[in-house]
Amino acid sequence: MPRRPIMSLAACLLVGFAVPGHAVLGGNEADIPIEAAAARMQIRPVDSGNGRYRLHEMRDGAARSLVRQYSRADGKVFGVAWDGAVKPDLGRLLGPYYARYIDAVQVAGRARGTRQIVGSDFVIVVSGHMRHFTGAAWLPGLKPADVDPAEIR
Repeated sequence: MPRRPIMSLAACLLVGFAVPGHAVLGGNEADIPIEAAAARMQIRPVDSGNGRYRLHEMRDGAARSLVRQYSRADGKVFGVAWDGAVKPDLGRLLGPYYARYIDAVQVAGRARGTRQIVGSDFVIVVSGHMRHFTGAAWLPGLKPADVDPAEIR
């Protein structure tokens, strides 16, 4: 009986969990409309002021959730923020940084109030309770020097 090649479990998992090229943290702003459609949200550009970055807002139809994506002049998404009654899909929003967020949460355990994870290349601040979730994440290495992290909200 001939042997058929068998894909390793790791390869199967990598294929099953591949992240599509959506406008996630560190991704390209050209993919923001794709992300909005996948999340079933309406998108609108917002004047960010002073031309230091571009800001795109995505809002769900029931206005229960707002997601903002901040991009540099070259189109790289350097920051994301959310606010609303429903927490957005952080896996999609944070992209490759989501695993680091989950690892940090598991190490820290359950916490009430604001949770802040600060790394040299990834920062996230989250808080929330039932029917009100807020948060912001940014990449210090991609954030324009003249943008204060407090603006990412």
